[in-house]
Amino acid sequence: MPKPSFRFKQFTIRQDRCALKVGTDGVLFGAWVNYGGAQRILDIGTGTGVLALIAAQRAPRATVDAVEIDDAAAEQAAENAAASPWSVRVRVHRMDVRRMNASEPFDLIICNPPYYAGYSTAADERMGLAKHSDELLFDELTAAVGRLLAPHGRFALIIPMNREKAFIAEAGHRSLFPIRRCVVRYVAHRPAKRVLLELDRTGGEVKEEELTVEATGPFDYTPEYRGMISDLMLNL
Repeated sequence: MPKPSFRFKQFTIRQDRCALKVGTDGVLFGAWVNYGGAQRILDIGTGTGVLALIAAQRAPRATVDAVEIDDAAAEQAAENAAASPWSVRVRVHRMDVRRMNASEPFDLIICNPPYYAGYSTAADERMGLAKHSDELLFDELTAAVGRLLAPHGRFALIIPMNREKAFIAEAGHRSLFPIRRCVVRYVAHRPAKRVLLELDRTGGEVKEEELTVEATGPFDYTPEYRGMISDLMLNL
């Protein structure tokens, strides 16, 4: 059973009221994102707030706005942000990103989206909203990003590999094109399961990367993964 809180080196995530808990996907994605030059960051579907707080740690001059549609998760994410060292720079909004308007565009948007289209719906309604794409479809996500992203901004997300083609097609309809791509294996001897993508409005040659999280099994982290998360995770 997941613990009610998850401690990082510089902040703590309380998660007992959130449908989805801190997991490998969120941590590795947050560690992989390029925050260089970001001044205004948006985290879509923040959940516990973990990505917003990783962004605040990694981008010390940026303001971070995080949106979450679930009442309980939004409230707890706001509490996590308030208790962090970056409370003045992180704002959590309980809202639907499809209805979001911003006074200024964002130069970096990040998202660990609901993406299990075609899978059975989770029994728990809140878990279903968090994990399945019935509530926020790829075309709706890319439409929101297209509206909120600055002309020279970047958009990054993590999705299953079997959903990559569909997502890239939708993103292309919004003039968002991949510029960086990382294929993720959770264990070295198993097939890749996730892909991390960074997109912008210009496209061009895609920088291809690969990442393996564990060499042989649980907690046997590869040197590459340890290097990515060493400033975030305890005991590393």
